[in-house]
Amino acid sequence: MVCDSQTEIVEFLSAPKNYGGAAVQRIDTHLSHVFLVGARVYKVKRAIRYDFVNFSTVDLRKRACENEVKVNRRTAPEMYLGVVPLYCDETGVNWEGRGEVVEWAVEMVRFDPGQQFDELLAHGKLQEKAVIKLADKISQFHLKAERKTLFRSRSEIGFVLDRIVTSLHGQEMSSGREKDVARWMTLAHMEYEKNMQALDARRRHGWVRHCHGDLHLANICMFNGEPTPFDAIEFNEDLADIDVLYDLAFVLMDLINHNRSKLANLLLNRYLCVTRDYAGLTLLRLFLSMRAAVRAMVLNLSVQPVESKRLAGRYLDLALEFLIGKSKPHLVVVGGYSGVGKSTLARALALEFGSRCGAVVLRSDVIRKHLDGCVPEARLGDAAYSEVRTEHVYKRMFKDARRALRAGQSVVLDATFLDPLFRERARSIALNANVPFRGVWLTAPRDILVDRVSKRFHGASDATVSVLNKQLERAEEPKHWRIINAGGAPRDTLNRALAVLDIDDAMERFAKTDAD
Repeated sequence: MVCDSQTEIVEFLSAPKNYGGAAVQRIDTHLSHVFLVGARVYKVKRAIRYDFVNFSTVDLRKRACENEVKVNRRTAPEMYLGVVPLYCDETGVNWEGRGEVVEWAVEMVRFDPGQQFDELLAHGKLQEKAVIKLADKISQFHLKAERKTLFRSRSEIGFVLDRIVTSLHGQEMSSGREKDVARWMTLAHMEYEKNMQALDARRRHGWVRHCHGDLHLANICMFNGEPTPFDAIEFNEDLADIDVLYDLAFVLMDLINHNRSKLANLLLNRYLCVTRDYAGLTLLRLFLSMRAAVRAMVLNLSVQPVESKRLAGRYLDLALEFLIGKSKPHLVVVGGYSGVGKSTLARALALEFGSRCGAVVLRSDVIRKHLDGCVPEARLGDAAYSEVRTEHVYKRMFKDARRALRAGQSVVLDATFLDPLFRERARSIALNANVPFRGVWLTAPRDILVDRVSKRFHGASDATVSVLNKQLERAEEPKHWRIINAGGAPRDTLNRALAVLDIDDAMERFAKTDAD
């Protein structure tokens, strides 16, 4: 409901003369009036009051504007400039400070809408490099975000699930979808009830934090050359004080919905190599499903019923897909000399095993860098490659693999595995987890390996031709692994690997769902 008139405010902010003649573009949302002019954006809260938000007075809107700037400066400090007052005297609304303050606006730096991630994706311009940078940005943001340890009678996920169910109950989906809605509600509640203890444990262990809350592709843009999440939820802490993986799940779901599972897998694995939140993956399918259901719910309320109903139905299908059945977890180990193409194959295999997000990929080169406090692309000295440090690298890799397997995720290990002891330890992890083990050893002629190693730059591997020569002198190929010639194109190597790895078995879905 409208609590007081903002007509004069909107008219003032819509008039070019109040910006020195610059053209004004106005955008109205269900919560705000947004005015784009020159290099600036001015955002005014609408004078509304709903169950989930109250902007009914000038003072409440001022606090909401201040909070919006505060929460968004965590990820976009250069974009959010501050809060500015609007005044009114006998001559009308003005910027100059005449009269009393009648409204407040968030002032922002304007960015190119073509640089939003949804637009980049739609035009085939969203690059892997940007996704990697985004994963680094989100992971650091989550690690620094304020922890929320206060327990409720139901977890924050339980409250969100209740809201979705209540809203879907009150809506009319497209004809014939009523049974699908009811089925999703049943499956989602079962998955939630099954994981209630895990959700409570997540809060105790600090994984529930003050997050972004609305982290989808349209709320991320390239700004000053960096991926920048913006427009975080500021009006309702219940929607932002959530599990960090539920926050991440929104952008993952968005990528999957656009059939970009490769980018989703890249984002997830880069994020996890920083946070090491592998145990939390047991909740990922519930989180992804809920994010898809939220999109279905919102689209179903749209004023454009035909197109929105179709899109809502597509999101409902995706929400169901995340909950129907489970993929059978596997442990795949890709070993071989430097330059043979282990990482390329590991990333490709990750999309063949597991869910729509793909398998967890654990790469020794990346782990080594993080143990040294560096980003994967940093260069390390010889001390980082001592036998003691290498033992630490494999120890961490195996520990994270066990966590991910226990969470029901397939895992691909990417390392040289020159030492037979490390190979045996990898096999024992699969045996203890009661999952199938697949060992792949890549080979290629020496001249090809030398050429590849000498041409690599800016990656996670520090291997040189000298290092390669030492590997070739002392290593023995494993006797019981699949030996694959990787001297050709990456696609050929992948096809050979798929031919010997019983990949159909890896993708087998359990016939029985949880509902059965």
